[in-house]
Amino acid sequence: MTPIRRFLFVFPFLAPLAAPMTAQAQTEPDAMMPATVVTADRFPTDPSKVTASYTVVMQEEMQRRQLRNAAEVLRTIPGVSVQQSGGVGTQTSVFVRGSNSNHVLVLIDGVNVSDPSSGNGAVDFGNFLTENLDRIEVVRGPMSTMYGSQAMGGVINMVTKAGKGPMNGAAFTELGTRLTSNSGAYVRGSEGKFNYNLSVAGTFSPNDTPVPARFTPNGGFVDIDPYRNITLAARLGFEINENTQFNWYGRYIDAKVNYDQVGLEDPNANTYTSQFYTRGEIEGSYFDGRWKPVVGVNYSTITRHDLDYASVQNPFPFNTDSWFNGRRLQADFKNLVKVIDQIEVIGGIDYDRQWAYTNTVGPFTPYTQTWGTMAQTGIYGQLRLNPFDGFNLNVGGRVDMNDMFGTVATWRAGASYLWAPTDTKIKASYGTAFKAPALIEMFGPGPFCGGNPNLQPEYSRGYEFGVEQGIFDRKVKAGITYFFNTYSNLIQCAPPTFALMQNVANAQTEGFEVTLQISPVKWLDVYFDYTHLIARNVDANQPLVRRPGDTFNIRAEVRPWENTLFGVGVLQVNSRTDINATTGAFMTPAPYTLVRITAQYDVIPSVQLFARAENVLDRVYEEPEGYQAPYFQAFFGVKAKF
Repeated sequence: MTPIRRFLFVFPFLAPLAAPMTAQAQTEPDAMMPATVVTADRFPTDPSKVTASYTVVMQEEMQRRQLRNAAEVLRTIPGVSVQQSGGVGTQTSVFVRGSNSNHVLVLIDGVNVSDPSSGNGAVDFGNFLTENLDRIEVVRGPMSTMYGSQAMGGVINMVTKAGKGPMNGAAFTELGTRLTSNSGAYVRGSEGKFNYNLSVAGTFSPNDTPVPARFTPNGGFVDIDPYRNITLAARLGFEINENTQFNWYGRYIDAKVNYDQVGLEDPNANTYTSQFYTRGEIEGSYFDGRWKPVVGVNYSTITRHDLDYASVQNPFPFNTDSWFNGRRLQADFKNLVKVIDQIEVIGGIDYDRQWAYTNTVGPFTPYTQTWGTMAQTGIYGQLRLNPFDGFNLNVGGRVDMNDMFGTVATWRAGASYLWAPTDTKIKASYGTAFKAPALIEMFGPGPFCGGNPNLQPEYSRGYEFGVEQGIFDRKVKAGITYFFNTYSNLIQCAPPTFALMQNVANAQTEGFEVTLQISPVKWLDVYFDYTHLIARNVDANQPLVRRPGDTFNIRAEVRPWENTLFGVGVLQVNSRTDINATTGAFMTPAPYTLVRITAQYDVIPSVQLFARAENVLDRVYEEPEGYQAPYFQAFFGVKAKF
């Protein structure tokens, strides 16, 4: 038994010893926690009954911490690591518990936002702003039983806030170093049976937020890498009758970023992106809420245009002019049936068809057009049991039928027990998951790493167990979770010829997550989390790249006066493995520590001034090797509500 497993085996038996200190533990919902968690079971669920590991960041917290995009939110969540290729708007990948970036299902209001035309189906988080979001939910662990393909490492769901009450709204703007600005406004409310939430947000960086790429040919030439992002979002609802509600969601993103490939300064390299996501659904609640059906239809389209002309600064005299379009049409019918108070059944059917089109001219590819499509239908069910107070058991299974590779079955079981007298929660789960090959992996052009229509799905299985403990009337809350996952049949560009994508690799991830929240007095909150991860390619006996072994997050929020808030956060990322951009050899990038300071002051209840500083210590660091991250940045802004 490894030291990690030995420690985590003993820990659950020690947690109940805190009973004498928690005899008077609160039973009321924690003000810092959401009333429900949606993503774990696809229906709103009491957090105490969720058997999976999850984190929810509410809109109020995003605003308080001044987190302007989803990557900033995810960067400080346990078990999650973020790799951004430079500054604002650049390619941003997210890894959950060491899984590949394309092994995480990402949703906005239930719409799958992955791009079928991307190389491996991974989501680029560079363009997702947080304005108009109610919360971001992150569920860790294999979740294919509820969601089908791609949810091998977990699910990230960004949820829009619903309009409620009289019309209200807000607008904010901030200006930072290098003339980078963020702005946004929303109006929301309800009128009779109708509710609405409309918003606009934008990020503009005319002079680039990062420092130059490491490699600066032609006498140290440094170009300007501007970025723009305009996001429009809407959520509309209409009460058809007292039992039936219609909801519509829509989000449009228009973005442009100048990028440096593999750390090379290139003034003519630009990516233009437009993203549109929409969902319409009818949800009901019948027989005193014992039957809750939902039927919905999603549509998404993502268009990317990569344009790069040869220049004296670019040592590779090639032109690139490539178009990519990925589309996805989804339909789902899901139900929650409460048989009796102790027994609930969740089940439904999903349909997903995706298309990918590419039109490419590049340095290694002549003019090439590719097109592909794939359809998949999934049927799933889950039994939720609550035989006695505090104990919850979930067991579910799913069958997915794909028109390219046939049928895949997955299942998951999870249990949790909350012992109220000591405020101790113990949880454990086991599940299997899969990911269908991306369309480009099957139909992409050669001659290197060309598509292979005979690819089979990637598979994973994993388990976890953990303990959560509240003491001193929940002024202190702590938790620890151990996880272990295996991945098989992974798709790679295979040697010796590197001509085709093939199912050739196996991997393993293991580690634990520790969380701690301390609120000793009303004016002070301290948060800490630590993730230890071992992620390896089993076949090659090598570490998986870009997975930090140890990640520390600590932040404190101080309210010295009722209208004033100060915050400080420290992110420490330790050892990890990457590939040298020039030699192709494995290397170990230097650890880095980032300090972030925020402040806000309510001039009057409806007007707020705020400021923040990023990378206060002005550290020089790289997340992916070869792409230098931003230096010190400072922002100042104002927000007004009505």
